[in-house]
Amino acid sequence: MVAPTKSMTRGLRTTKPQQTRRNYKNGRVRAQALPASPEPLNGATGGNAGLSFSSNLDGRSTRATETAIGQRIPVVGQNGKPLMPCKASKARRLLGGGKAVGVWDKLGVYYLRLTFDPKSEPNKGQKVALGLDPGSKFDGYAVTTKVVNLTAMAELPDGIAKKLEVRREMRRARRFRNCRRRPMRFDNRERGGFLAPSQKSKVEFRLRIAKELCKLYPVTDIAVEDVAFNHYRKRWGKQFSTVEIGKQMLYSELRDMANLQTFKGVQTKERRELLGLKKAGSKNARKPESHATDAIALASLAVPVCNAQISEFYVWTRYQNRRRQLHKLEAAPGGIRKREGGSVSIPPFKKNDVALWKGRLARVGGYMHGRMSLHEYTIDNKRFTQNAKPEDCKRLFNQRIMSERQFIPPLKSVGFLGAGW
Repeated sequence: MVAPTKSMTRGLRTTKPQQTRRNYKNGRVRAQALPASPEPLNGATGGNAGLSFSSNLDGRSTRATETAIGQRIPVVGQNGKPLMPCKASKARRLLGGGKAVGVWDKLGVYYLRLTFDPKSEPNKGQKVALGLDPGSKFDGYAVTTKVVNLTAMAELPDGIAKKLEVRREMRRARRFRNCRRRPMRFDNRERGGFLAPSQKSKVEFRLRIAKELCKLYPVTDIAVEDVAFNHYRKRWGKQFSTVEIGKQMLYSELRDMANLQTFKGVQTKERRELLGLKKAGSKNARKPESHATDAIALASLAVPVCNAQISEFYVWTRYQNRRRQLHKLEAAPGGIRKREGGSVSIPPFKKNDVALWKGRLARVGGYMHGRMSLHEYTIDNKRFTQNAKPEDCKRLFNQRIMSERQFIPPLKSVGFLGAGW
C-alpha cells in the first residue's frame, strides 16, 4: 500500500481530537447552581428541568472554549458573612466535597455558601475595593483585590420626569369629571430633605447595587469618582444643584458600608492608561471599555492591583413597569376603561417573576383573557408570546434587577504588573 503524499492530502480537512480533560482542567466550572441551593431557581435546575444551559448537572461546561465561572468566585460563610473570593479550582473542591452550595444573588452573580465555619480568622489583613464610576445615564462597577474579581455596567433609570408630567396631567383631567375622587389636600407638601425624583431613582439604584456587592465581597474600601457639575451655569437651577444633593446622599450611605475615598477624573484617566486599559468612545455600548475600565482604575487607586485582566462582565438595569392607571386621559366608549399598568399578573404570578415555560426561562408580563405574556430572559426583555397558559408555567422567583453576563477572552496586552504598586 502506497503511503499518501503531501500532494494527495492537500485540500483535505483534518481535525484534531478534542482534549476534553485538558479543556476542563484549564477552564472554569460553569455558573450552574446546585440543587441544594436555597434559591428556588437553583432547585429547579436539578433533574430534568430542561434548561438550555451549556453544562451538565455536575456544573461542567460542555463548551471547551467558554470560560464559565470568573477569575475569582465570591464566597459567603455559613452565617452569611462575606469571605475572600476563591479560585475556580478551590470552588470545584468545595462543591465536590459537599462543603459549599452554589447560589445566585439578586444581581445574577453566582457565589458559594459554605456549609461549615472556617477555623482560621476570615479576611485577616485582606483588602477588597469597590470602584464606582457614576454618570448621568450609565455607571461602572468593579470589585478588585490583587486581581479584578468582577466588572459591571449599570443602565440608570430614565424617563422619570416624563412619567411625573403624565401623572400630573391625568390628575388635572380628573378634577373636572363628574366622578368620585379623594378630597383635596394641601397640607402634604413638605419639602424637608427634598431630592428630585430623577436623582433619587439613580441614587437608590446605585445604593442597591453597592449593598448587594457588599453582601458578596468583604469590601473594605469604596472608590468613587467625584463628579463636579456646575448646575448654576448649565441648568435652570440658580440656587441649588440636584446633582450635589444626590451625591452627598450617596456618600453618606457609602461611608456606612466601608472606607470611602473620592478621586478626580484626571486621576482616573492617568491610572487607566497606566494599567493599559482602553476606553470606548460610545458610552451606551455594553462592554467593559465603556465604563468598567474606569471603575477598575478607581478601585486600584484605593487598593493596588497586580493583574488588570477582565474575565467577566455584567450589565444591570432596573425594571420600569408601567404605573397602574385607574382613569386615563380619555374615557373609552360606553364608560368602560381598560386595565393598564400595575404589578399583578394572573395569580400566583406577578410581573417580573422568572418562570419556567416549556423548558425555557422567561419573565412574566401582563395578562389578557386568561393568558399571560412572557418575555425573554435577557436584559432587553423582549416579549416572545402572549398566549402562555398559567398551568404551563412554573414560578421560580421574582427579580427586580435584570442582569446579563458576558465572558471576556484573555487579552495579551494586559499583563502582570507586579506587586510593587
